[in-house]
Amino acid sequence: MAVLTQQALKDLLKSNRNLYYTTAELNDKLFLHYKGYVRIENLEPFTGLKVLYLEGNGLSKIEGLDTLVGLRCLYLQENCIEKIENLDKLTELDSLNLSDNVITKIENLGALTKLNTLQIKRNKVGMNGIEDLRHLVDLPNLGVLDLSDNKIEDPEILPEVLEKMPCLSVLYLQGNPVIKKIPNYRKTLISRIAGLKYLDDRPVFEEDRRCALAFARGGLEAEREEKKAIQKEKEDKDRRNHEAFQEMLHKARQSQAGVDTPQDPSPVHEAASDDEEDVHTEPEHGEVEVQPYPEASAEIPETAETGKTAETTETGEETEGATEPAINQVDELDQLD
Repeated sequence: MAVLTQQALKDLLKSNRNLYYTTAELNDKLFLHYKGYVRIENLEPFTGLKVLYLEGNGLSKIEGLDTLVGLRCLYLQENCIEKIENLDKLTELDSLNLSDNVITKIENLGALTKLNTLQIKRNKVGMNGIEDLRHLVDLPNLGVLDLSDNKIEDPEILPEVLEKMPCLSVLYLQGNPVIKKIPNYRKTLISRIAGLKYLDDRPVFEEDRRCALAFARGGLEAEREEKKAIQKEKEDKDRRNHEAFQEMLHKARQSQAGVDTPQDPSPVHEAASDDEEDVHTEPEHGEVEVQPYPEASAEIPETAETGKTAETTETGEETEGATEPAINQVDELDQLD
C-alpha cells in the first residue's frame, strides 16, 4: 500500500527537473496518478498548484486539499470515493472529474461558484431518485455536465433540474434508464433546454433547434414545414451569394477595361496633330496653292456661266473651248458616212 509521504513528494520533485521545481510552492501542476495511494496528505506546501492529477489510485475520501486555494482542475476519477466532501476551500475550481467512483449523490459543491465542468459518469447517482441531483441547481456557472452511465430513472430530472440550470450547454445523459422514459428524448431536451449546444454523442445545430421547437409546437407536420422553410432559406442564400459573386466579376471586368483603354491621348498623338496643323496652313500672298490631281473617274467641272468645260493653264487661268475639237471630229465622221 503506497503512502503519500513528504519524502515521496521530495523525491518526485527531484526526479524530473524539467517538469518540477524543487521548491514545492513554485509548482503549478502535480502528477500523482496511478501510484496506488489510499489517502491524500502532505500537500500543504503546494500552495501554487493549479492542476492536480490523482486519478487511478485507491482513494476512498476527498481530504487534505484545504491549502490548495488556487486549484483550477482536480482529477479524482478511477478511485473508490463514496461521497463528495471537503472541497469548500477550492473556490477557484473550474473543472472537477469524479468519474468511475461509487458516489451516490451530488452534494457539497455550493462553494464552488466558478465550477464550469463536472464529470461524474459511471457512478451510482440517481439510485435514490431526483433528490440525488437537485444540488446541481445551486451551481450557477455549470456549463458542462457528464451524468452518463449512472442510475437516473426519474424523468422529472428535466423540469426539476436540467431546465433550471441557466448555463448548461453540454450534457451527457446517455446510458441512464431515464432516456427511454422521456418521449422523443433528443427533440424534447433540445426544445426545453435553451442553451444546449451538445447532447450526448453529437452537437446541437441551429437547424436541430428549429426543428425541435417546431415539433414541440405542432408535432411531425410542423417539423416537416420547418424543414422546408430551412431548405428554402438555404437555396435563397446560395442564390444571393451567386448573384453577389457575378456582380463582383462584372465590376472587376469593368475596372480592367477602364485600365486597358487610356482616357487621355498619348504624347505621340499630340505631336502628330501639331504636324498636321503645320501642313494645312494658308498660302502666303503671291503663292499658288497646288491642288491634287482629280481621280480618273471624277466628273469634269463646268463653268457656272457658259456650261462649257474649263481648262486650267499653267498660270492658273481658266480658258474656254476645250470641247470644240471633239465636236469637229464628230462632224467629220458624219460626212464620211
